[in-house]
Amino acid sequence: MRRLRGLLGALLWLAVIVVIALGAAGIVSGMDHAPGTAARADVTAAGDAEVIPMLDASRDDLSALADQVEALGTQARGALAALNSADPTTGEAAIAAGNALVADVSTRTLALRHELAAVPYVGTPEAGLTVSDAVVARHDRLVAALDATDGLDFAWARLTIGAVAATKMSGLLASHDSLVVKAADSGVHAKYPAALKLLDQAAAQLAAARVIRDQLVNTVDVSVLDEWISRNAKYDVALGDLYKEIAKVKGKVTAATRAAVKAEAAARARLPPDTRGLVIIMAEIGRGGMNGAVIAIEEARGKLGDALDVDTAAPNDAPDPGGAPDSSHAPGASDTP
Repeated sequence: MRRLRGLLGALLWLAVIVVIALGAAGIVSGMDHAPGTAARADVTAAGDAEVIPMLDASRDDLSALADQVEALGTQARGALAALNSADPTTGEAAIAAGNALVADVSTRTLALRHELAAVPYVGTPEAGLTVSDAVVARHDRLVAALDATDGLDFAWARLTIGAVAATKMSGLLASHDSLVVKAADSGVHAKYPAALKLLDQAAAQLAAARVIRDQLVNTVDVSVLDEWISRNAKYDVALGDLYKEIAKVKGKVTAATRAAVKAEAAARARLPPDTRGLVIIMAEIGRGGMNGAVIAIEEARGKLGDALDVDTAAPNDAPDPGGAPDSSHAPGASDTP
């Protein structure tokens, strides 16, 4: 009987130990499904339901921001294309529209940062206890997407500086050529004093162009511009000297007039044959900041578009609390205590 009671007691203790072990295994298995994961959707359902509509609204605002950046890119390309236009109003209109757009982009970005910062739960260390990991990750992606607009105001400022400089340079060089043509016409009609005044005005245009050249020298290759200004300035001097000599002799041919005629012909031969030099000059000014600004804007637009594509593909990666239960928690699953 003693042996039987001892055997029964041992079996009883073994049964108790087995029950305790099974219960512990169930607790450990339950702990494997922490709040915030798909296996514990019931814990985060209320928080997800509160936060997801806020993130949807932020995504819509991000889409509107992306549209404005795309519009800014359109104006940037327009300003760049207007470099070689004879009409400065096209470039000026693009710059004015871009100024308004870049200010709006900055305002929208700041507002969206505040909007995302005000979303509850996601920014706290205990976020996983209230909202799902997928919702937290979505919030983080939307916040990170806003970094795409960093520096756009600086890039646009560089573009504006380049566009203004290019427009002024183009206008000065065109004005110079027009004045020289008028001076030559006056010379043909023996109106030498009037021709000399026009050449003085043309020289002033080149002097103003040199001032802009000095402002661009640190960011632009000005070698073609320097050659353009130098050759035109030498021709202006040679043409003025010719008119001065002709005015002195009153129609007589002298050694001085022959030398002046020869010098004018030589200087004229060195003038650019067409406007291709101006195209190169404007292109170099564009490379000094405008091209870089256009690229920066396009890169920002691309990053925002990528972020929106990702969000559209899986906007709410959090599980549906009303959906089918997770198989790991189905009746009879191995982790049931």
